[in-house]
Amino acid sequence: MSISFDSIGQQCVTASADTSLVAGAVCKFSSNSAVSACADGNPIHGFVENIHGKNATVTVRGFVTAAYSGTAPNVGYCALAGAASNKVKVLTGAKEYLVVNVNTTKNTVTFLL
Repeated sequence: MSISFDSIGQQCVTASADTSLVAGAVCKFSSNSAVSACADGNPIHGFVENIHGKNATVTVRGFVTAAYSGTAPNVGYCALAGAASNKVKVLTGAKEYLVVNVNTTKNTVTFLL
């Protein structure tokens, strides 16, 4: 049996999607009921699960796995923010998230929104 955090405590919303969004990206709410990709250093508001035409399914609570850039996050509480190319990065002073897994081979991090 493998370990999985998928769908634990997950809450999703549907929002209008900026054309730059892709599934698997961290995102931010940019206007009423609309999300866009996080720019470098932006706070993380959600994680794009799927794109459906002009809309996105966005996880706003629960465990997600995202690509990271730069320094590998630490397991435990770690300050994370949006980064370029739909990724996250460690950023001092950013909101702290509970990180439960860091894969340095795939450059991914699993954390609780």
